[in-house]
Amino acid sequence: MRKCFALNIIISSIISLLFISCNEGVKKVNPAPATSNGKPKNVLSTKVKYIDSIQEKNGLKIKWAHKGKGSKLMDGDLVLINYVVTLPNGKLVDGSSKITKSDLPFLVGYNMQSKGWDEAMRKMSVGDVATVILPSELGWSENSLGDVLPANSDLVIQFFIVRKVDPAITVNGSKIWRWNLIKPQKNDVGFGPQKTIKFNLIVNGRNEISLINTYAKKMVISNKFEDDFEPASLKKALTNAKKNQGVFILVSPQEVSQIKGIQSKIAPTESLFYNIQVVDVSSK
Repeated sequence: MRKCFALNIIISSIISLLFISCNEGVKKVNPAPATSNGKPKNVLSTKVKYIDSIQEKNGLKIKWAHKGKGSKLMDGDLVLINYVVTLPNGKLVDGSSKITKSDLPFLVGYNMQSKGWDEAMRKMSVGDVATVILPSELGWSENSLGDVLPANSDLVIQFFIVRKVDPAITVNGSKIWRWNLIKPQKNDVGFGPQKTIKFNLIVNGRNEISLINTYAKKMVISNKFEDDFEPASLKKALTNAKKNQGVFILVSPQEVSQIKGIQSKIAPTESLFYNIQVVDVSSK
């Protein structure tokens, strides 16, 4: 596995865990089924009766505790998920409950996590409560994360697929979502005329990882509002953005074709995922 892939997984995981609130364009779905005591049966349940399962040739296994009535997940869908990642022995590795009690966003099909996550998501629907077993080859493979995650570890992931999220804005076919990472301060300024914005960025395709990764290069992008932006939707996505805000853009093939230096790296019909964290907005 490429080192940049491992780094991208780490950074993407950290960023997604910071996206603690989603308040634009939410599609509501039926809640998870209730247990006998009236509490929702969700991803954090420890005693689960499974009603269906599948096992793929590559070792991926999914066991459903509940099958939702929502639409099936597809590449390019942004969904809110509640999840817990453990080793087979039950040791906690990661999860939405480690950082916040809120559900967290996941863009299906664009390498936010390992390829096993995307493959499992494509077999699930909104409202599903399921346990996914990822063999190491579909997870972190030979990469390790200190004492938390040994190399070549299989992973057990409990998922609750809460809902899909509509984009807040669509520009030239590109879809834009925004979140507040932390509560904005009264003196925070929005990006606009006579302002400069600084942000970190990871750009992934469906098959390409870290086409741009400012974290890996230990750099921050800085743009004035009056500068030219590629793609054009990037400026729209960042307009009025404030310090610590998170932004996702699923850049349309139409706009991808206008980005210098990218065409040779991806198929002409492919979209790109821009994962942005605003570092600061200031006056010139």
